[in-house]
Amino acid sequence: MIVRALVAAIALLSAGAVMAEPLAIPRNAPIVSSDGVVLGKVDRVLTANDTVTGVQLILGSKMIVIPGDTLSLDGDTVKTTLSRKDVRALR
Repeated sequence: MIVRALVAAIALLSAGAVMAEPLAIPRNAPIVSSDGVVLGKVDRVLTANDTVTGVQLILGSKMIVIPGDTLSLDGDTVKTTLSRKDVRALR
């Protein structure tokens, strides 16, 4: 009985039936760079097919888009793997 359950679970995993939950990034959440600098707050979450493709924030007087593949959530804080310098270069 246990062996059947394990085989069924492995089959589901290998078939891609179990999907990771998409990031639920809240608007106005603080965004922190990889070097610990608070960059600002999420102005807009960009999505495609229920996947976060990026977040917009205002940095200085410019609208910046941080790519979704660099983002993670730590509680209510959004963290990016980009440094402050890298984010400024996105201008």
